[in-house]
Amino acid sequence: MNSQEETEEHSFADIFSEDEAEYNFLLSKPVCFVIFGKPGVGKTTLAHQIAQTWKCIRVEALPVLEEQIARETESGVMLQSILLSGQSIPEELIIKLMLEKLNSLQVSHFGYVITELPTLSEDTMTTLQQIELIKNLNLKPDIIINIKCPDYDLCQRISGQRQHGGTGYIYRRDQWDPEVIENRRKRRKEAQKEGKVEEEGEEEEEQEEEEAFIAEMQMVAEILQHIVQRPEDYLENIENIVKLYKEIILHPLEEVMAEHNSQYLIELDGNKPPEELFMTVMDRLKYLNLKRAAVLTKLQSTEEEITDIMENDELFRTLASYKLIAPRYRWQRSRWGRTCPVTLKEGNIFPGLPDFSVSFLGKIYCLSSEEALKTFLLNPRPYLLPPMPAPPFKVFIFGPQSSGKTTLCHLLAENYKGKVIDYATFVQPRFDKALETLVKDTIAEATETAIKAVRERLFIKLQAKKQAQSTLRILEREFEKKEYDKFPSDGFKSLEESQSSFDEAFTHEPPKDGSLEDKEDKKSSENVFDDQSSKTGYFALDTLEDSIEDVTAEHPEVLSMIEETVKMTKDMNFEQPYEKHAEILEEIIKEVAEENMKRFSGAPKFGGWILDNCPVIKELWIALVEKGIIPDLVICLSDTENNGKYLLNRLYLENKTEVDSKILERLLDDLQKKKKEEEAARSRRR
Repeated sequence: MNSQEETEEHSFADIFSEDEAEYNFLLSKPVCFVIFGKPGVGKTTLAHQIAQTWKCIRVEALPVLEEQIARETESGVMLQSILLSGQSIPEELIIKLMLEKLNSLQVSHFGYVITELPTLSEDTMTTLQQIELIKNLNLKPDIIINIKCPDYDLCQRISGQRQHGGTGYIYRRDQWDPEVIENRRKRRKEAQKEGKVEEEGEEEEEQEEEEAFIAEMQMVAEILQHIVQRPEDYLENIENIVKLYKEIILHPLEEVMAEHNSQYLIELDGNKPPEELFMTVMDRLKYLNLKRAAVLTKLQSTEEEITDIMENDELFRTLASYKLIAPRYRWQRSRWGRTCPVTLKEGNIFPGLPDFSVSFLGKIYCLSSEEALKTFLLNPRPYLLPPMPAPPFKVFIFGPQSSGKTTLCHLLAENYKGKVIDYATFVQPRFDKALETLVKDTIAEATETAIKAVRERLFIKLQAKKQAQSTLRILEREFEKKEYDKFPSDGFKSLEESQSSFDEAFTHEPPKDGSLEDKEDKKSSENVFDDQSSKTGYFALDTLEDSIEDVTAEHPEVLSMIEETVKMTKDMNFEQPYEKHAEILEEIIKEVAEENMKRFSGAPKFGGWILDNCPVIKELWIALVEKGIIPDLVICLSDTENNGKYLLNRLYLENKTEVDSKILERLLDDLQKKKKEEEAARSRRR
């Protein structure tokens, strides 16, 4: 009885789940078609009609090449250059582009229809290899359509085709041959005479038919001046192609069709008109329980302008009434709300814009940019499958000590399968290491600069001494050439004066109030010159050259120069330390993102981390924003009731021993201080 009452109570409830139906559709495979038949039997025409009605993608050589050229891709530019040079496109490249199209996101959502595989050419792949290629596609064909036509009828039909030289349109024989048109008119008249009795108004109908016939013949007369027969439409060429098809392709295709489920094999008569063939296919598809690809509709209106600042409720109310498929069927709000599904799948929460709104499976989705809209229109399934909409999980938690933020971090990370980034554990040690490296590099650079400066100074002195020595030698040679008695007495004085001047130039001590550099020059000059050279006027150049080579990091002058640099490095830091902190945090987040890529099936590309113990500094936040490290959620823990009594009590219990000892120590100090004051007061009274 209870069960009957329950069933009666919910007798009008919908037992089907909308979410479950949507999930099953997103996981379902799109319907894929393959059309077989002899060349020229009408495969392309039928494929075009199926693609328009069934909303699948027609994967043929010409549309694929045109798409690549129009998009100006790398392959499109190469194709354009090949065509402009007058060369034919390699078959290998065509098959490669067709395979890329078959494996594209667009085809994986809408399905495909193929007509040009297998091909008659076996330059790149044999027929069996092409058939195996079709069998091994990621999306295997569901429906096989085989168009049959006798060889004679097919050859006669194709040989009667003519192409317009200006437009490229191909006319059938019954569209351009006056005799065929006249015979068709006669047969129609005979059929009308046999099936009808003469009635009133028949003369008017005949007159209208006569006018239509005259107009048709005039059009045919104009067409005949421009149409030509293509070489491939010659009867001999057609017969050879049909014969080649039967020898190479027909038998392997018969085996494929024999292995295929006969329920999904449709055989057609190629002698029938294309419209009749198409209607036959559509009638068969109705009873196979196959679903067409869900089409996405752009929700844009030229009558009413929608602004970005519009509230969500008002926005969805407005979008729900655009392009309705039925008078009372309005689009519904999706679980994503106004969040962009494409960016959310990547791990970023961006609001969608009204101009990039679409409807899919009865729901409204707002995209954040034109690029996201194009991506979503190609294939929305990856962005809507569960677990989406899942939060990227990029969280910052702040709070005072012992407020429970670390515990909360680990609980959230466990629930969302993320990772906790402790600022003090991950960021600060790397920053200290980078600072240590900076200090070492600075000292090394200062040492190298000091060594170079000392060597340059000694080298300048060496050059000056060499020049002085060469000058003295020249003067001595001049004095030796002249006779001693004829040499003027002033010459000896001048020689002695010149020699003494050179001695003074390199042995003269600087004044006491000289600079530090003069003192260093004095020390170096004392080390270079010896007593004997100062007396004779010759310089110890070998000693000076050795001193230049011996300048290392242990040299006294070098040590004195880098001493100030070492003092400065004690308080050294980066010019912009918070930017360095942000840079290190960015590296850590990238490492965490790579680890979290497979934390669960369908996880967003970015996210999966929660930051703990991050300092609350304005400059650091500015650096994080510039780096694009922006959390989706910021949690701040605080205790505002009773002046933080609960949090203070927790801190006391955690550090009870230490706090009690300090309180006792303070009380003892106060007691001793009070005793001393009392003793001092008593001593004054006495």
